[in-house]
Amino acid sequence: MPLAFSYLRFSSPPQAAGDSVRRQTAAAIDWCRRNKIELDTSLSLRDEGVSAYRGKHRENPDTHALAGFLQAVRLGRVPNGSYLIVESLDRLSREKIRPALTLLLNLIESGIKVVQLLPAETVYDEDVEPMQLMMAVMELNRGHSESRMKSERVGSAWARKRKDAATKLVTK
Repeated sequence: MPLAFSYLRFSSPPQAAGDSVRRQTAAAIDWCRRNKIELDTSLSLRDEGVSAYRGKHRENPDTHALAGFLQAVRLGRVPNGSYLIVESLDRLSREKIRPALTLLLNLIESGIKVVQLLPAETVYDEDVEPMQLMMAVMELNRGHSESRMKSERVGSAWARKRKDAATKLVTK
């Protein structure tokens, strides 16, 4: 019987106070129930407060859950044919399109079926249809573009604060 693993990620520590953990967990449990797949919770696959914009969540398996999962796949600890459930592909990566797509394709090539729950429930596996793969490229690119825009806005705001600090009292 195939197993499913749920990967949960959100970018900033303040998001822990929101609904992200409950929402992502409930959606994965519901998918497993509907598809009669056992959800394996032996691996903790939660990167809380970890950005996926620069790929750090794929590094250091002692620190990051996705890196640990990738290592477990490489070592054969995750059975071939298992499912990796993500709320949306931007939970998996918000990197530029090449590393993001490479991550998705490497998982598929390793025998992992990647389940995207939103915006449309899709299973990416060795039989993925070309149009589904094109939609994955668009979704991965959207995630990166959103993060890039947020980064530029925050960077611009901090640059303005530094400039203002040179001429006036910004904080007590």
